[in-house]
Amino acid sequence: MLNQTTEQKLVREDHTNLLLMRTFSIIIPAYNEEKRIVPVLEEISHYIYSNRLPWDVIIAVDGNDGTANLVEKMSLIYPFLSVQHGHGRSGKGSAIKRGLNLAKGDFVIFMDADGSIKLSGILEHLEATQNYDAIVFDRYSFLGNRIPFARRLASRGFNILVKAMLGVRVNDTQCGYKIMKTEYAKKVFRKISITNTFFDVALIFYLKKIGASIMEIPVGYNHDGDSKFNVFSEIIGQGSSLLAFRIRNSRFYRYVPRRLVDLYYRKFRWI
Repeated sequence: MLNQTTEQKLVREDHTNLLLMRTFSIIIPAYNEEKRIVPVLEEISHYIYSNRLPWDVIIAVDGNDGTANLVEKMSLIYPFLSVQHGHGRSGKGSAIKRGLNLAKGDFVIFMDADGSIKLSGILEHLEATQNYDAIVFDRYSFLGNRIPFARRLASRGFNILVKAMLGVRVNDTQCGYKIMKTEYAKKVFRKISITNTFFDVALIFYLKKIGASIMEIPVGYNHDGDSKFNVFSEIIGQGSSLLAFRIRNSRFYRYVPRRLVDLYYRKFRWI
């Protein structure tokens, strides 16, 4: 039998071999994130640099604060960092789509700029990419996570509706942290027109539709007290998007007046 030290060494070697065999692109949407993004990029940059990995990191920036300037300064030290500039507020889904167009890796890692889930927590599960096309991280199944009651209630209620209306059997569709094959991500994003945070649901819906294998993994999550999550706006935006998406993917869509479709895209798609 192998002793514990030998087993740990073999695990580290398997992990290292995996990193050498595959390349990853990290995509981070950032809307006015100059106060939170630096520690996130420092953790990522240190890991990539110290392990000499051929990875790339794309920060898709919206807003008008100093986020882009901060990233550009860091890119002088870490050339694998790059900024993809947007215009105003285009929505999280749109920002990720822009970043995805520049991704070079075999797999993409989607992360948020708030650092609520550490890169180290994601890296622990890279081995799952050997057997699955997409990894979705689940904040609500990890018992140690402290998530505010209002956010938990809204999220769990929304998840019940998603499962009932779309048949998407994923526990945490809205988690911004995911890993998937780049070719699959690009294929499904060509189908997605929604630009608000509902894009996560559409992403998983289309992944399942093309037959991608998906694994959910509970992960440690640190709720940020400065989170931009607004329960009321999310209920309005996500609820209207869910209804619109369900109709869009039904036989009744042909009967929807064009003016209602235009109204939705003007008012809700970016929330």
